[in-house]
Amino acid sequence: MMSFEPQGGVESARRFLDRIQLAINGPSLGGVETLVTRPVTTSHANLTEEERSGLGITEELIRVSVGIEDVDDLIRDFESALA
Repeated sequence: MMSFEPQGGVESARRFLDRIQLAINGPSLGGVETLVTRPVTTSHANLTEEERSGLGITEELIRVSVGIEDVDDLIRDFESALA
């Protein structure tokens, strides 16, 4: 499991999630496939902005649960989505 905040704020995070092709944009992070999510719109959506801030959950935070795909394929997918 890893998390990151792409440069460019929430719009950059949204674009990344729209552009990934190999990883799955999903609310659950429990499969064998690589899954990505923005906690502010899924797991932590019911918290106030202040509560999320206290937990380090920013608008642009992306969580990744890395699956069993080929690492080079994932790297290319993420690089393409971030470009």
